[in-house]
Amino acid sequence: SLMGHDVVIFEARKHLGGMLRYGIPAYRLPRERLEEDINAILAVGGIEVRLETKVGTQAMAELQNEFDAVYVAIGAQKGKGLRIDGAKAEGVISAVDLLGRIGDGDYPDFSGKRVAVIGGGNVSMDAVRTAKRLGAKKVSILYRRRVADMTALPGEIEGAVAEGIEVKTLMAPARIDVDENNHVRGVYVTPQMISTIKGGRASVRATGEPDIFIPCQTLIVAIGQDIEF
Repeated sequence: SLMGHDVVIFEARKHLGGMLRYGIPAYRLPRERLEEDINAILAVGGIEVRLETKVGTQAMAELQNEFDAVYVAIGAQKGKGLRIDGAKAEGVISAVDLLGRIGDGDYPDFSGKRVAVIGGGNVSMDAVRTAKRLGAKKVSILYRRRVADMTALPGEIEGAVAEGIEVKTLMAPARIDVDENNHVRGVYVTPQMISTIKGGRASVRATGEPDIFIPCQTLIVAIGQDIEF
C-alpha cells in the first residue's frame, strides 16, 4: 500500500491477526495491543479486508487472473495429530484448535477437570497455562525427553511450573484409554531413558518398564504444526 498498490486481504477467520490472535493467548499478547497494530496497518489506506473468506483451489485460480500479484501468507495453522490408538476419541483436541477457538472468544470450561498436554514447545506451554486459566483442577505436561530438551523458551517453562503445572518427562504416549462413550479417560505412557545425545539434544528409548496410566478428561496435543495446503 505504501508503494502505491491497491491491496485486498482475504482472511478465512472472523478477525484479522492470524496466529497472533489465534495462536498466542491474550495473557501473553493483550488483544488491545494487537488491535492497535492492526489498526495502524489499516490506517495506511488503500487496503480492503474481506473476512470469513476462505480461498480454495478454484478461488485461487480466479485470484491469479484478477490480481497482478497474489501473496500467500497462511502460516502453519493446522495441528499435527497423534498416531496411536484412541487418538480420535472425544476430549482429544489439538492445541492449535483450542487456541484458535479462544481467539474467536469461544472459551471451553475445564472446571474441575484433569488435563494432560503432550509436547514440550511454546505452544504446549501456552496450552497448559491456558487450561489452568480455564479452571482445570490439574494440568500435566507429558514429554518424551528431558526438560533440557524442550524447545519451549526457559521462561515459558518456568512460568508454567510457577503456576502449578506438573511436568512429567521421559514419558512417551503409547495409547489413549476411552470409556463406553468413546470419551478419553486417560493416556498410557511408556517410560523412556536417554540412549544418545547429539548436539546437546537427547534421543530416547523405552526402559522396558510397564506403561503408566495418566488419568485425564481432556488431552491436548501440541506436537507441532502443519500447513493447510
